[in-house]
Amino acid sequence: MSTLFAARGAVLAAFAPRVAGPRGSISVRRVSAANAKPSCRRRLVRVAASPETSTMEETSASARFDPPWSEPGYRGAAVSAMPPAKQAASVAAVWGGIAAVTALACGAVGPFIAHAFPGYMAWSRGLWPALGLTYVAAGAAHFALPKGFEDMYPHQGAWGFWYLPGTPDFHVKWTGVAEILGGLGMASALVTDDTPLSRVSALGLFILTIAVTPANTYMWSHNAPGPLPENADDSMLSMEKEAHLARAALQVLLLSVTWGMAHPP
Repeated sequence: MSTLFAARGAVLAAFAPRVAGPRGSISVRRVSAANAKPSCRRRLVRVAASPETSTMEETSASARFDPPWSEPGYRGAAVSAMPPAKQAASVAAVWGGIAAVTALACGAVGPFIAHAFPGYMAWSRGLWPALGLTYVAAGAAHFALPKGFEDMYPHQGAWGFWYLPGTPDFHVKWTGVAEILGGLGMASALVTDDTPLSRVSALGLFILTIAVTPANTYMWSHNAPGPLPENADDSMLSMEKEAHLARAALQVLLLSVTWGMAHPP
């Protein structure tokens, strides 16, 4: 789910305004997540118990960290508005589709191209290690823009089944380190040609790309933002469906290339 964007959530502009309740009790009017400003990446909602607020959805007497896009239907998100069972089915269908297309690319399309166009495949394979530099850059971005990547991390209970231990900060950091190390190992083939190091690194990146797929899926299902400039306007807070399709295609490409590097002919 950043050093550049730390000021975004420092004040938390979406603190719910307080209104006086009977007998001096304090209740809280919750700010609509759909109207949350870009600076309010995540909101802090405090609810004080009183007889009149006992039936409210948020009854905790302590502060709670709640990303706005966890609200069903945030910014028109169709999947998050579904019941949990349908959300889980939709996510499983997306993951299954990516897996099926990747298996087709690695098991059939790639071998066909290698057999029919050996010269082209040899030239293409020579460029694959350069993809490692892309992973290095992506890993570095995890530390330069941590807040944006934390926002991509699925909240606890997402899709009705996501309860992975560890904080978003922890997962952003370890995946960033893994991308940097794996990318360097994969890119080493640009200098040393194919080696056990480059093959193991490529296999590690293949597994890592699978591991971060839920974050990409979360952006699609919940309209969660990724790293954004501080002056992001309303149009930048969510991606169009064409952009999500392009991201899925890129996912298949990354999986196919890293798998191919890890299993040279």
